[in-house]
Amino acid sequence: MSSGTVPTGRTPRVVITHDFAEVYGGAERVTEVLAAEFPDAQVWTIMGRPEIAERMGIADRWHSLLPTNDTLLKKFRLLTPIYPALIKARKLPEADVVLSSSYAFAHYMRTKNDAPQVCYCHSPLRFAWSMQEDYQSIWSSNSLGDVGFRSLAAAMRRTDRKAAAKVDRYLTQSPYTARQIEKFYGVAPDVIGAPIDCNLFKPSTVEREDFFLICGRLIEPYKRVGIAVEAFRRLGLPLVIAGGGPALDDLRRNAPPNVTFTGQLDDTGVVDLMQRARALIFPSQDDFGLVPVEAMACGTPIIAYRGGGATHTVVDGFTGSFFDEQTPEAIEQAVRDFPPGDLDHSAIRIHAEQWDVNAFRARIRAAVEEAAGFASSAKVEPIHGAEAFPRPTAMPRLQGSADRFAQVALRPASGPGASPGATAA
Repeated sequence: MSSGTVPTGRTPRVVITHDFAEVYGGAERVTEVLAAEFPDAQVWTIMGRPEIAERMGIADRWHSLLPTNDTLLKKFRLLTPIYPALIKARKLPEADVVLSSSYAFAHYMRTKNDAPQVCYCHSPLRFAWSMQEDYQSIWSSNSLGDVGFRSLAAAMRRTDRKAAAKVDRYLTQSPYTARQIEKFYGVAPDVIGAPIDCNLFKPSTVEREDFFLICGRLIEPYKRVGIAVEAFRRLGLPLVIAGGGPALDDLRRNAPPNVTFTGQLDDTGVVDLMQRARALIFPSQDDFGLVPVEAMACGTPIIAYRGGGATHTVVDGFTGSFFDEQTPEAIEQAVRDFPPGDLDHSAIRIHAEQWDVNAFRARIRAAVEEAAGFASSAKVEPIHGAEAFPRPTAMPRLQGSADRFAQVALRPASGPGASPGATAA
C-alpha cells in the first residue's frame, strides 16, 4: 500500500490510539492501515492480544494500558465503568498529533504535551448512544438491572461528550455515522470512507457457486446473524458463515445443516469465499460496513439491510439489493427476489474501487499533517456513494479508476456462475 505524498521537512510525530485489539475485525483493519501510513508511530490500546497486534503488523510498536490476560480479555466489557479513569491516569508519550481509531474510548487518550487529536470515529459508543435498548436487553435481566444499565449509560454519555469536546477534528466513514457524531457530539466530521485493499479483494475467473455468504465478527445483537440463519433454515439454500466471535458457539449449535461455519479465516480464505459466492448477506446496521465493500471489490453482489453505512456504499439495482426489516422473513423474501443475472460483476468492482486503501491513506495523511500545522500535498479524491445514484437508470461518471464506468455497459451477467471478466481484474 502506498501513502500520500509526504511534504518536505520533518514528518509529524504521530501516536495512534485504538480501543481493544481483542479480535481482528473491521476496526482493527482500519487501524492497521493507519499504522502502515505512519510506520514510526507507537500504537496504544486499552487491552489486546499479541497475536492480533502481530496480524495488524504493529507487534514491535504496540502498547497496552492493561496487561495481556485471558480472563481480563474475556470479561473486558465488565470493566467499562473504569476505563475513563484508567485512561485519564495514563499519559502517552509526546507527539505532534494523536490519531485515534475509536468506537469506544480511544479518543479519551491524551499525550503528555496534550497534542492535537484527529479522531477517525467508527461510531460513538454504541451501548450509551445508538444501541442502548439492544445492549440493555442482553446485559440486564430484571428491572433492577435495567435501572443500573440506564444509569451507567447516562454516566458514560456525559463522560463521552466531554472527551469528544477535546478532539480537534473528526473523520468518519459514512454519512450515517457523520449524522450520529453531529447529533451526539455537536461537531460535523469529514466523511473520508474506509480502506479497502483492492489488490487483495479482487475478482477471480473461477465460476460462481450457489452458496450465499456472511463474513465478519459474530456479535449479537449487533450483527444480527441469527436472523439470517433462521431465514436460510426456511430457504434450505446453502449459507456459509465466516468469522469468529462470542456468538459463534450459540449460532452453530442452533443452525440447520445447510448453514456452514468456517470459524475465523485469514484474508486469503475470505477472498476465496467472496469470489465464489452468489451474493453476500449483510443483515446488520453497521456504521460503514467494510465487508460489503470488500465483497463488491471481488465483484460480488450484496443483499443488505437498508440501514447504516450500507445505504451509502450499496447501490440498489446496480451492486445489490436491500431488505427493509431485520427479520428472517425479510431476508427470506430478499433472497427469493434476488436477480443475480441482472447485475454486472465488472461494474460492481469498479464502484468499490473509490474506497481503495491508497485513496484512504491520502485522506488520512492530509488530515494529520493539517492538524500538525504541516503543508500537505496529498491528493484527495472525492467519494461518490449511493447518494450519487438518485434512480436506477445510469451510472454516473466518477473520477480516477472509476472513469471506467463509461466503458462498462450494464449488461446482464450470464447467470449465477458468471465470472467477473477481464474488465474487473
